[in-house]
Amino acid sequence: MISRRGWLILIIIIVVLAGALLSFFLFFSIPQNVENPSRTVSAVINLPAPDKTGNMSVEQAIQDRRSVREYSNQSLSLKDISQLLWAAQGITDNKNNLRAAPSAGRVYPLEVYVVAGNGSVTGLDEGVYHYNPQNNTLEKILTTDKRSDLAKAADNQPWVSHAPVDIVITGVYQRTFNKYGNNNESIRFVQQESGTAGENIYLEATERCLVTVSIGSFTDNSVKTVLNLPADEYPMFIFPVGFQQS
Repeated sequence: MISRRGWLILIIIIVVLAGALLSFFLFFSIPQNVENPSRTVSAVINLPAPDKTGNMSVEQAIQDRRSVREYSNQSLSLKDISQLLWAAQGITDNKNNLRAAPSAGRVYPLEVYVVAGNGSVTGLDEGVYHYNPQNNTLEKILTTDKRSDLAKAADNQPWVSHAPVDIVITGVYQRTFNKYGNNNESIRFVQQESGTAGENIYLEATERCLVTVSIGSFTDNSVKTVLNLPADEYPMFIFPVGFQQS
């Protein structure tokens, strides 16, 4: 028969092992931080107000949506960019601060970036821009065309550099951890939300006669370095966007 002291030692061992296993799981479930400074904004670009009605039904957009990896050189408009970003994370209820994609606990852990080249978007210089949904603006954080570097970070997928623009969705897991704890459920919440935002991009692109493809194959830390992301942000998706090559 195990003595009281033996039971106590056994319980302590079980607790220590459980903690070690949990730490191991969390360590490999979330990409580890790399040293990157926070965003520094050099310019702010006002986007056109998004339209709330379009020329295509939701059903037709679902029917027509396809993953396309070849793009023409035709430039996008700021209106195109505004609509795509609004579909991903735009404010749809100003009173309650609700967004286009649902969020567990309304913590909104996603951030969205636009990577543009010279002439990619009419009225927009090349560079990397962070989307601010609160005022529907683009915040310029880098001044050079990073599409080729981003393509290298995405396992050298050429369509990332060939598309006029790349929309990058990132996630800040800590926002969800703060509400639901640092656990697998919180991780899943963020990943599910990024998928919802990504499908919105697909459907909005289809409605605007644009094409895209969701990219999930990339090296996390390389993407963070290319875009100079804050240390607590992790890339979730890359969406090359453009007009389809005829």
